[in-house]
Amino acid sequence: MGEDTPSVSATLVDLKQQSIETLPVQTWDVIIAGAGPAGSIAAITLADMGHRVLLTDRDWFPRSKVCGDCLTPGAMRILRRYGLFDAALHAGHRCTQMRIYSPAHVRIDVPGDYLTVKREILDQLLARKALAAGVTFVRGTAAALEKRGDAEIAVRFREGPSMQVARCGLLATGGRLALAQKSGLVAHPVASGAAVRCYVRSRLPIKHMVIACERTILPGYAWIFPVEKDLYNVGCGRFMYRQTEPHLHLKRSFHAFLHTFPIARELMEQGDMETPLKGAVLRSGWQHIGPMASGACLGMGEMVGTTSPYTGEGIGKAMQSGVLAAKLVHRCLRKGDMSELLRYPGYLRLLRGMCYDGFERTRKWFEHPLLVDFLAHRINHSPYLYDRFTAVLQEKNDPAQVFSWCGVLRSLWR
Repeated sequence: MGEDTPSVSATLVDLKQQSIETLPVQTWDVIIAGAGPAGSIAAITLADMGHRVLLTDRDWFPRSKVCGDCLTPGAMRILRRYGLFDAALHAGHRCTQMRIYSPAHVRIDVPGDYLTVKREILDQLLARKALAAGVTFVRGTAAALEKRGDAEIAVRFREGPSMQVARCGLLATGGRLALAQKSGLVAHPVASGAAVRCYVRSRLPIKHMVIACERTILPGYAWIFPVEKDLYNVGCGRFMYRQTEPHLHLKRSFHAFLHTFPIARELMEQGDMETPLKGAVLRSGWQHIGPMASGACLGMGEMVGTTSPYTGEGIGKAMQSGVLAAKLVHRCLRKGDMSELLRYPGYLRLLRGMCYDGFERTRKWFEHPLLVDFLAHRINHSPYLYDRFTAVLQEKNDPAQVFSWCGVLRSLWR
């Protein structure tokens, strides 16, 4: 897979996306609904393996997407593997430090390799790579999947009488679950949380990533991420750990953050919101989502809850799940037996950073301001705990080694 480094402007204008209404009925190896990180990376992987792939999305590209725009080390590893890292680096903003503030504004400085790329650009890069691999990319809203025996499915689209046939269907529709539930997937549709974000144009120079664990947002955080010169992705997200959680009031919390957090206040004093505030739901806890596979259909990405409950990061996790899904589908198509799709959750558990079994034991550390302040203080005063916290952010360590009394007690004598 060779490197391809187009200009940002070229990235946003030269995508050859067709309309589903102009596409004659055909039989494909795989039809993928949703051209975000999970869907596009799965399409690229399957096309590279020699399969005929139809990639669909309900929107014309480029299109905006509510996201923090931050790429984790896992996401960057996948982009490197697929020859897309240089293009993402060219289109994005690289930082070498993250500053994390506790509710009492105890600051933790974490050096590292951080990259932000606006989602409309990242998704465009992935779609261009899919087209180059031989994928057919169309604008069309998949409305229903109909089983045709054990070997085929028919996908019907909302845009007129359009229909396409495939041996397998992959669903990567993010927080939109109607198609998944019609297909017998995702038995637990309750969202795990929500996030809002906007872009702010400001003269204030911020060279690092900013995370603020404000009292009004816990369990969650607000962020300020540089994405271009003088342009910042500013937002906040909050998890709902109990289904009885009251309304999140994220919009109110976001505006409180802009007025009370010193860096955010100064950012707005020297700038203005360039885009309206937009929101989206978060879905995590894939172990409890329910069936991910039914017949020749398989769900992946945020739709099945791959977003991290620790950080809310979703791009890298979605791409990991997409690569895994593509490899499993390839094996099933080669054998002519789709029953192995049912083993997808077991394989998902083996992926780096995707096992969240310890989260229930650690979540109290994200809920209480005093615990967050105490932990921030210990991280700053214990090289042992600081190293492990840094490793968590780099997706190299189990968060339970930091967010637990055992981890804190070890830090007292190490």
